[in-house]
Amino acid sequence: MTDVQDEQAAGTPPGPPSIFSADDSVEALWIKSYQGEILGEVLFGRIADQQGDPDRKHKMEMLALLERRTKEAIVPALERAGISTDADPETLQSAEALAEVSAALDWSDIVGSIEPITLQYLEMYTRIGQLDPTEQAAADLLVAHEKALREFGRRESAGDGTRSLQAIEALPHVG
Repeated sequence: MTDVQDEQAAGTPPGPPSIFSADDSVEALWIKSYQGEILGEVLFGRIADQQGDPDRKHKMEMLALLERRTKEAIVPALERAGISTDADPETLQSAEALAEVSAALDWSDIVGSIEPITLQYLEMYTRIGQLDPTEQAAADLLVAHEKALREFGRRESAGDGTRSLQAIEALPHVG
């Protein structure tokens, strides 16, 4: 069972519409994945800039770092596939728009929005490994980073802010 199926079986309502289709090519999934890391890096960086609380600012800076290092770690896989690593202007615009919206949200709403999004990315990253077993290590890194991000959101939402960054800091490409 996938993470999304586990969540749905547990009675959690499904999240937003899927970010990918089962018909998407591995190239399309790589592009969506890479652009997603760009979006996350920019978004979390902007949210960090909006924070008056130093602890929350640090946490968002760590999420931006997680996204940047993950993005950098998958560049070789994209290069092997002949895929551009340029930021899509639409991705950057989306990140900025999401950051503007997040400025009006409470911390609990921000961290509560993380899990539904991570579930979709987990599915997509798993699919990459299925479609391109030669890049399983990169797909596994994407899955691990998304699980760590999901754990951060869960812990922050549960009020366990002292341990919320542990899973992220434990990742070899971050910590």
